[in-house]
Amino acid sequence: MTNIFTSKTNFTSGELSTDLLGRVDLNAYNNGAFSLKNVFVEPTGGIHRRPGLRYIASLTSSGRLIPYDLSSTDQYLLILMNQRLDIYHDNTFVTTITMPWTLEQVNTVQWAALQNQGVIFVHPDTQPILIHKSGNTWTKDNFSFLTEDSCILQPYHRFCDDSVTISSSGCLNNVTLTASEALFTNSHVNKQFKLAEGYVLITAVTDSTHAQATVLKKLINDDNVGENTVLEATRAWGEPAFCSEYGWPATVCTYQSRLVFGGSKSLPNTLWFSQSGDIKNFETGAGYDAEAIEFDILSDQSNKICALFAGRHLQIFTTSAEWMVSGDPLTPSEIQLKRQTQVGSCDTRFVPPIGIDGATIFAAENGHEIREFLFSDLEGMYQATDLSLLSSHLIQNPIDMAYDKNERQAYIVMNTGKMATLTSFRSENLQSWTEQTTDGKFLAVGILGKTAYFIVKRDSVYHLEYLDENCHTDSAYLITKETATTTVNNLSVLNNKKVAIVADDIILDKQTVQSNTIQVAHPAKQFEIGLPFSHIVVPLPPVASSVSGSGGAPVANSRLVRAVFRVIDTKSLEIDTGSGAHQELVPNLSSYTLNSANSAKTQDVVVRCLGWSRTPTSPLWEIKGDTPLPFKLVSVTSDIKLGG
Repeated sequence: MTNIFTSKTNFTSGELSTDLLGRVDLNAYNNGAFSLKNVFVEPTGGIHRRPGLRYIASLTSSGRLIPYDLSSTDQYLLILMNQRLDIYHDNTFVTTITMPWTLEQVNTVQWAALQNQGVIFVHPDTQPILIHKSGNTWTKDNFSFLTEDSCILQPYHRFCDDSVTISSSGCLNNVTLTASEALFTNSHVNKQFKLAEGYVLITAVTDSTHAQATVLKKLINDDNVGENTVLEATRAWGEPAFCSEYGWPATVCTYQSRLVFGGSKSLPNTLWFSQSGDIKNFETGAGYDAEAIEFDILSDQSNKICALFAGRHLQIFTTSAEWMVSGDPLTPSEIQLKRQTQVGSCDTRFVPPIGIDGATIFAAENGHEIREFLFSDLEGMYQATDLSLLSSHLIQNPIDMAYDKNERQAYIVMNTGKMATLTSFRSENLQSWTEQTTDGKFLAVGILGKTAYFIVKRDSVYHLEYLDENCHTDSAYLITKETATTTVNNLSVLNNKKVAIVADDIILDKQTVQSNTIQVAHPAKQFEIGLPFSHIVVPLPPVASSVSGSGGAPVANSRLVRAVFRVIDTKSLEIDTGSGAHQELVPNLSSYTLNSANSAKTQDVVVRCLGWSRTPTSPLWEIKGDTPLPFKLVSVTSDIKLGG
C-alpha cells in the first residue's frame, strides 16, 4: 500500500459536474469540488459560508426586482408584481402604484432606467409606461412620443405590401387620400399617418381605398406648393408602428444617448432608435447624423428580439443568434449590423443579460447554458463561450440574473427554486460555480447598491429578503431589546417553523415558534432568530499524482489517514469523515467561561480518521453544518493511503 499527499490550495473551479469524475487530467479537477452548497468562492480561492437572508416584508405575489439609482445616496428598489409596483427605500416601504400586467405578463416585461426621467417599462401587449419621482411623489404615465405642431414624432411602418401607394388631393388643409389597394379601415380614424414629407390625421374612412384627412404638416416641403397642389401616388407613407392592433415595444435600452426599442408583436425583428439626446423623438427625417434610425434584422433564421444590452457595442439577443450594432458615433449613415454567434435566447421569459468585466453574460435558449458574450480583438468579433460547461448540472432553466460588482458575484435563479452563483474574475481566469438553497424557493434577484435582494417563496408566502453579513440564518429577524428578556414575540413570519436562535452571540437549541413567540432560558438583549441552512463542502475523489503535477490516475480504494484544514476567522467547523459530523473547533477548557460566545479562530485543524472508501462518490471527508456562525476555508492538505 502507498501513501500520497495532496494539497488543495483553492476552490477556483467551483462545483464540478459528475461527468468530470474521470477527467483527472484537467486543471479544473485539482481546483474543483464534488459539492459546494451555500458557500461562496472568494476571488483569492478560499470559500466561506454565505451570509443569511434578512427578512424585510411579505409580498402579494412573485415578481421582478428592479434597482433604480437616482444618485449614490438616493436609491430605490422597485418590485413589479401582479398588477402592482411596490417601491422601497432603505428597506422601507414607500408606496404602491397600480400596473396593468398580470403575473404571467410580468415575466416578459422589460425596463430601462432613464436617470432623472424615471424608469420605462415595456411589454408587447401594452403601451410603454414611465414611472418617475418628483419631489416625494411617484407618478405613472404612459410613455408619449414628442409632439411638434400637432405631429407625433413616433415610429411609422407600412403593414401591407410594399407596392401599395397613397395619393392626396392636396398638400394642405383637408384632403382626400386614395390608396392603390384596399387599405383603410375604421380603426384608422383619429390616427396619424406619415405621408411624403408631412403628416396627416385620418378623420373619416369612406371605403377601403379612400379616406378623409387633415394635413398637419405640408406634404411637400416646397414654398411653391399651394392648397390645390396634388400629391402623386407615393410609397413614402406609414401608419403608427405601435398600437393595440400591431403591438407595442417588447424590449428597451439606452445606447449613445438614444432610446432603443426592439421588436413588437407584428415586427419582432425591428429596431428603432430615437434621435440622439432626444429620447422621445423618433423622427427619421432626412437621415442626418442625430436623427432617428430604424431597420430590420434580416437573415436566414428567425430573429425575434429577446433582449438588448448596451456594452462595448449595442448587443442584440434574438431567438436564434447574437448580433452587434456598431457605429462610433451611431448615425443613420454609419450604422452597421453584424451577426456574431448563433446560440439564441429564450423568448418566453425575460432573463436580463448582465455585464461582468467587459463581457455580457446571458442565458442560452436551451435552458442549460450560461454563455459569455465577449469581443475578441484577435477575431474582430464576439464569441459566446459556455461558462457553465464544467458545472452544467447547476443550470436548470434560469429565470432571473443579477451581478454584484462589489462581491464579484453573479446570481442566477433557476425555475427549480435553487440558485447558482458565479464568482468571476476574468483577468485571473476564475469562473467558480456554487449552488445556494434555502427553506423555500428563490424566485427573483436584484442588486441595489452593494446589497443583493431576493423574492423567496416560503410555503405559500412570498418574502422580500436580502443578504446581510450580520445574519447567519434565513428569513432572519435581528432584534435588540433595551433590557434583557427571555421572551421574543411578533415572529409571525416564522410561526410554526423550527428556528435557530442566537442570543447575545450564544447559540441556543433550536425550537419551534408558537403563537409568534419563543422563550429562552436566560435573559438576553440581542437576538438573531431565523431558519437554519446547511453549508456543504465535499471534495472530488483523490488522484494518484504528484502534488505539483496535473493529471494522474483515479484512485479505486483509499483511506484518509490525516487531513489539515486551514480556516480563517471561523467559529464553527463540522467535519464528517464517515462516522458523522463532529465540531472540530472546541474551546480551550483552561480559559473557557460558561455561556460565553465562540471566538473566531484562524488556525490549522488536524483531523485523523479510519475506514476505507471504495466508491468514487464516497468522499474521504465532508464539511456540513447549519450552525449559524462564520466559516471560511482556504486550504486542505491530506495524507491518503491507497490500495486497501
